[in-house]
Parts: sequence; C-alpha cells; structure tokens
Amino acid sequence: MVQELLLIPGPTNLSQRVLNALNQPQVSHMSPEFYEAFEECLKLIKYVYRSEKGHPYLLSGSGSLAMEAAIVSLIEPKDKVLVLDTGHFGFRFSTIAEAHDADVHLETFEFGKHANIGRVKELLEKDSFKAVCITHVETSSTIVNPIKELAQLARKYGALSIIDSICGLGGIELNFDEEGYDLVLSCSQKCLAAPPGLAILCLTDKALEVMQNRKVPIRSYYANLLKWKKVMDEPSYYLATPAVNLILALREALLEIKEEGIEKRWERHKLIGESFRAGLESMGVEFVAEENYRADTVTGFYTRDEKAQEIQAMMRKRFRIHIAKGLYENKNKIIRIGHFGNLWSRDIASTLSALEITLKAFGRDIKLGEANRVAQPYLEKLSLMEPPLPI
Repeated sequence: MVQELLLIPGPTNLSQRVLNALNQPQVSHMSPEFYEAFEECLKLIKYVYRSEKGHPYLLSGSGSLAMEAAIVSLIEPKDKVLVLDTGHFGFRFSTIAEAHDADVHLETFEFGKHANIGRVKELLEKDSFKAVCITHVETSSTIVNPIKELAQLARKYGALSIIDSICGLGGIELNFDEEGYDLVLSCSQKCLAAPPGLAILCLTDKALEVMQNRKVPIRSYYANLLKWKKVMDEPSYYLATPAVNLILALREALLEIKEEGIEKRWERHKLIGESFRAGLESMGVEFVAEENYRADTVTGFYTRDEKAQEIQAMMRKRFRIHIAKGLYENKNKIIRIGHFGNLWSRDIASTLSALEITLKAFGRDIKLGEANRVAQPYLEKLSLMEPPLPI
C-alpha cells in the first residue's frame, strides 16, 4: 500500500514508534506487562486532560462508544437534555440521547456558526436540564466552540456538561480540572496520533455520584461506565477483552505527547492552524467556519461547482495527500483538512503547494507560491519546535 500524507479529520499518520508498538508479538490481556501498560495509559490520559482529580477511562471502541457510554451512564429515561447542534456530530448527541429515552431539546445553530452563549443562557433560564451536550470541535463544520464558557454556564444552572472533544483533546487547550467540565470524551486516532479503536473519557466525582445515585439502572453492559470503573481502578478485573495491541500503541503515542509537552503541543497545533488558514486565505477560498471560531485541528472551505470529490481525487492521485470531503449533503460542496498529530512544517508547506496547483487546475485564479509566502511566519516558528531529523 502506498504511503499517503493523511490530512483527513482522522485517522492520522502514525509515528514509527507507534507503528513499532503495533508490530510486536501478541501479549496476553491477563499478563502483568499488559496491566502495567494499561495503568500507565490511564496516568498519561490524566496528563493530556490536565487533570489531577478526574477519573480516566480507556475503552475498546470508537469515539461513538464514548458518546453513548456518557449518555447511557449519566442520563436516565425522561431526563431533560439540552443538545447544542453545530454540525453532524453535535446532532449525533441528540440521536443517542433519544435512543435512550431522554427528553431532548435540540438547539440547532446555523452551519458554520458557533454555539451562542447568550442563546444557551436563555434556554437554561427557561427550563431545567439534567445535562448540556457540547461539541468542542465540530469536524463537519470545522467550528471550535467556547466550551469553557458553555460548561461554566451549565454548572451555574445546575446542569452537567458533557463535552465531545474527539477532535480537540491533545491539540487544543483543555484544562479539565480548572475549567469545570463534568465529562469530556475523546478517542485515539485524532490529535493523540494513535490507531483508531479506543474510546477515552475523563469524569469528575460529581459525574460518578450521578451514576451511582440513579433511580433506574444503567441499561447497558458494555457502555456502563460504573461497571468499567472497576477495571480502571484495577486493570486485572475482567469485564471484556481489551484491544491489547491498540492500547500498547496508545501508550507510545501518549509518551510522545508527554515528551513533547502538552502546552508545546497546543502551541504547535495553533501554528499549524494559523499557517493553513493564512495559506488558504491567499487562495481566495470561502471558509466554512466563521472567523474567530475556526479550529486549529481541522479547516473547511467551500468548493466551486461542487467539485470536492474531484479535488480530493487529484490531491490523492497526483500528490499522495489525502484530504476529506464534506459530510452528507455537503459531500461535494466542502473540502475538510484535518491537521493534527504528527505534522510538521514540511507537511504544511507541501500541502499548501499541492492545493494551489490543484485549485488552479479547477479554474481558480491562483498565484503559485503565494500560500507558502504568507504562511512563512508561522512555518518558521513551527520549524523551531520540531525535533531534529536523524542524519
């Protein structure tokens, strides 16, 4: 299989160190070596969340499992839940909550716009909600929501905050303890730069107490966070067979993050986002996300004449760079570029050049080389943060 530069909103390219962890003899899930690796992952998850007080979780399954586990464990039938819909993954919260008989109020914001704090305050003043579901980075619209302020607002009105940071954790600043979230969920294959297949969560004592004091038992075996708490406290406790090799690979990815430093990683992703936005702006594209709410981990822009599929195909065939189309009704209208994980200045520079050539081929008035010229101040700073290449 030909090696591509993956610039889709996950999965992302893996480091050689993570690939080496996958290419090891099979280890028993009941071995002391695996228990040690699992415990180390949990400690490193707390590091990535910037949490001392939170309860980390690591489950075998996708980010969607993390979403469902959060809902089914915290929300009882008929509980009122406010879902802030800023795109397809925000809407997914409502689908999951309704499947578990919650009383859902879906507040939909214009596509490409953030969840307005004033509007959310109005809703919380009018009604009492058990929880507010918020998407940190909405990968369908490439919006980053003001989760800190929204979570504080939820807490003020007595609601739990459930945050989907699948495309944020490890790439955008998030301080779990300081910022007052009740549950933040994520997964392995995006900013953490590990293989897909692992759901990651962090919960407060309050969230645990809510689960422990339910009137109706949690209606799930595998997605039951109370059951899984026993495993998180003692990895030798058996509930289901974990994805051993993926967890060993995740450990290496998390160790790489700690060695880089989480604050430096946030800064690196910010520079990557700024360089992409500057370069794309020079190409005259129309961004999907509104200004000041464009994520540092994924960027979207509208194509002309619904040519997203053709643009994607040319980037892959000619440059071996895999970018993403929009979702569902926007699949041929939008190009999305996921820029997180193991990306460096050379990756951004080559991608901007390839995009210029591609968009020019589709009729845009492009001055070749301009994108890298305007992105150069960010790329120069980014290059100073990169580890030296072996000679």
